[in-house]
Amino acid sequence: MQKRGGRRMYRPRNGEKWICAKCGGEIRELPFEPFRDEEGNLKKPVYHKECLPKK
Repeated sequence: MQKRGGRRMYRPRNGEKWICAKCGGEIRELPFEPFRDEEGNLKKPVYHKECLPKK
């Protein structure tokens, strides 16, 4: 975890990759810790900032 501009940034655990659900590119850090299920898998999709679905 690092701080950028006063905000915490989270990185994948060792040996883990976060993949953007839209473009398929690797995500190196997020401003939040993604939710995980009991096995440690991500519960919800994660996206690059540019790929976030429009509301």
